[in-house]
Amino acid sequence: MKSPLDALFIGYEDQENLGLRYIMAYLQREGFTSRLLPYSKTAFSEIVDSCAHLHPRFIGFSIIFQYALDDFARLARLLRSSGIQAHFTAGGHFPTLRPKETLATIPELDSIVMGEGEVTTAELLSKLDSLSSSSTIPGLAYRARGGIIMNSPRPLIADLDGLPFPVRDKPHLLPRGIASASLLASRGCLFNCSYCSIRQFYGRSPGRLRRARSPRAVVDEMRQLRETDNVRFFIFQDDDFAARSPQQRTWIKDFLRELERARLSGEIRWKMSCRADDLNTDLLKACVDRGLIAVFLGIESGNPTGLRTFNKLTTVERNIEAIECLKRLGMTFNMGFMLFDPDSTISTIRHNLQFLRSTVSDGSCPVNFCKMLPYAGTPIERRLKEEHRMTGSLSQPNYDYHDPRLAWYELFCAKVFHVRNFDSLGLVERLGVAKTDHMMAREFYGGEGLEDYGEQIRSLIARSNSAALDTLGAALDFMERQDEAGIVEDWGLLEYFADRQWNEDTRLQKELDRALMVNNPSIQRSYEAEFERRMAIRSQESPAEGLGEFES
Repeated sequence: MKSPLDALFIGYEDQENLGLRYIMAYLQREGFTSRLLPYSKTAFSEIVDSCAHLHPRFIGFSIIFQYALDDFARLARLLRSSGIQAHFTAGGHFPTLRPKETLATIPELDSIVMGEGEVTTAELLSKLDSLSSSSTIPGLAYRARGGIIMNSPRPLIADLDGLPFPVRDKPHLLPRGIASASLLASRGCLFNCSYCSIRQFYGRSPGRLRRARSPRAVVDEMRQLRETDNVRFFIFQDDDFAARSPQQRTWIKDFLRELERARLSGEIRWKMSCRADDLNTDLLKACVDRGLIAVFLGIESGNPTGLRTFNKLTTVERNIEAIECLKRLGMTFNMGFMLFDPDSTISTIRHNLQFLRSTVSDGSCPVNFCKMLPYAGTPIERRLKEEHRMTGSLSQPNYDYHDPRLAWYELFCAKVFHVRNFDSLGLVERLGVAKTDHMMAREFYGGEGLEDYGEQIRSLIARSNSAALDTLGAALDFMERQDEAGIVEDWGLLEYFADRQWNEDTRLQKELDRALMVNNPSIQRSYEAEFERRMAIRSQESPAEGLGEFES
């Protein structure tokens, strides 16, 4: 009989789950075996089969936010009902900040690993057979004698260089076959945005809120990945890579020197995430000269009220300056933007739409937007509870607007733009892939026709942005003229706006299809295969099941 696996982890892997992969590397160094299964709601049966085949002693669920709590609860029930007897634990932001609620919602769980998981998980594995109410493993919450034991927090890891490099599988391939990898140069964040749980996640444990690896250690990992897996594009998952503290400015300069020392600057390209007020033109130019080609910018709001609600500690003008700086340097960028927040009014949303039109109507970045969600443990969640405005449930929290018409506007936006903004076959995602394809071709291959290809993509993004903003603006004008009864009575006009938007999205999709067939037909064929796969699944469902999936 095959020897049982020590630990099996289940978590999202849209990008490499570095939180789990660091834990796995630490366990490997401590002599434990482990595996990672990518989480997907459509792969429950495969996950159960893998657990039965691998015989893990321990299964860890990576639950970052509570919106996935119900799905993981269903998976845990399915595993238990299938005879899996392993020790079940969960980690991530929500379990760390709400351990008792997590254990109550998922009774199949035996424990919660709170905060950074490397050392706690290793100690838990070493004591699985003797875990009792007398166990004092720091950072652990667990069931014992019919109750829940909450141990003291484990201090944060002070020396990140002391951790082994995360476990890797085959590198993810971008368009044109360019191998990519995700990296972490730091943990934590110096800021306290009201909607974000990062500071609360790390802040419950003793230690510095933000810790960085040494520049040499980061570049050594990049060099190893370049040599072993031919990785040429690196995505830094740091919460704020370019933090504007003097220490981080020095760190970036040292990091750039290490890239030069390792002779990587001309061979690799990289992307970072940062705030708008982090960007320093001279330092950014130095990064561009050493391979930086893409930035995710945390803009979040285009009006002063929203920025105050989010506690961003910056201004609309600074946001605009950051975007213009990236454009001047020819950078590819995308940005986080929350059209809705608890203090939204028709006026603030109108200002948000004006901001988007003024900054990206040129097609420099696809218009994408979402609603601010009240994540567990965040300052905005606490404020909404104090104001008695929280609605929904533990796993699906929500809030009311001061102006009830905005609830109807949000409903319209969700119905019209959800697929466009968030689906892998939606227009925003596909335009982003096409832009990445052009970027990879430009940076690593060159050749004729690239300028025309880039202009096609820019034009399609500009037209997509214009159509979306026109629809959003027209619907907002409608809401402003109506009361709630009038909105319901004249909803047919909103249906007209929706049809017009969907028809324009379809036209743009077809033009994008043709552009991809000329410039990179393999991407287009992959989209067609995914579409056919979904249609095959839907054809096997009952009409009610298919409608439910569509509406969700």
